Amino acid sequence: MKAIIKQFVSLCGLLAVVGSFSACQDKDEVVPAPVISRVRTISRDSISTFQTPYNLDSTYTATRTTPVAFDSTTALGKPGTLYAIIGQNLQTVTAVYFNDVNAYFNPALVTNTSIVLTIPQTTPFAGSNKLKVVTQGGTVEYDFAIQQPAPVITRVDQLAGVAGDVITITGTTFDNVSAVRFGTAVATITEKTATQLKVTVPASVSTAAISVTTPGGTVAYGIPFGFRLPIFTDALATGWSPGGWNGASEVPSKGAAKRGTQSLKYEYTGGYGGFQLSNGGPAIALAGATGLKFSIYGGSGTEGKIVKLVLNGNYDAGRQIVLHAGTWTDYAVPFTSLGATGSLADITIQEFSGNVPTVIYVDDLGLY
Repeated sequence: MKAIIKQFVSLCGLLAVVGSFSACQDKDEVVPAPVISRVRTISRDSISTFQTPYNLDSTYTATRTTPVAFDSTTALGKPGTLYAIIGQNLQTVTAVYFNDVNAYFNPALVTNTSIVLTIPQTTPFAGSNKLKVVTQGGTVEYDFAIQQPAPVITRVDQLAGVAGDVITITGTTFDNVSAVRFGTAVATITEKTATQLKVTVPASVSTAAISVTTPGGTVAYGIPFGFRLPIFTDALATGWSPGGWNGASEVPSKGAAKRGTQSLKYEYTGGYGGFQLSNGGPAIALAGATGLKFSIYGGSGTEGKIVKLVLNGNYDAGRQIVLHAGTWTDYAVPFTSLGATGSLADITIQEFSGNVPTVIYVDDLGLY
């Protein structure tokens, strides 16, 4: 009996020692802190340009971005793009932040050495410039900036003028703008915000694309500045005369002006009337220009109504243009869409909605 009790005591002592050792093990087991060694791309952008409609009668140059598989270390991320965070002790991740914006991650794409995730579209490009990973073992930060999006030009208040004129460019993401160009000529920026730029027209510019450059890239406005040949700026060019049918013209008119003090006014008094400008001077060859550029202001009741632009009486190939009441809208229409070749004899803007009486104003008209 004494032997049994002695064995029982020994067994209890052994279990106590083992239990104590196990408890110490649990107490001393610490989840290691996360480490970020690099961030790598999953793909890269393949960028090409293409023409896309700006309105019914104009196009602008845009970019098309296609992802291509690629593995490269980077310290600059683009919202909406997939990346891999490479490091150690990442398995217990609970949160990931880019510029303090919480990023969703799929646990199935997490291993001890990598986290694959997409930077949220809402991530700002200005901020801490830090990537932060939170795990059960702690938090680690890593220097990582967010790429600024490309700028967007939505409007240019003046699309013709002379050197020294100050024009206003409206759009988005003009932050950190580095240059505004008219073709290759660099313009002086006099005022700048994230959504608006005021620039001075440089010397020796006749017709050129206006472009804005920021860290996010360069974008060009779809309607060029200036004319190869002006037909109306503040007065009709020599040799041109107004006319038409089912309406009355006022040339020049002080009723409204896009630029300067005067414009061309036409009041359509009969359905499908036509405002016509005829060239009675020397022949104007179309071969040296791309198309016809102009601005139209729609009078009361014209919103959404249609007029048709026709060159040289080719009504089958005319282009329909949507009017906007109470505002100036800019258009650039290529000759190829108007069936125009040879010389420019006349320009017709025909009322095409049966909406009368209707008044329109036309300004800054010419070849580009």
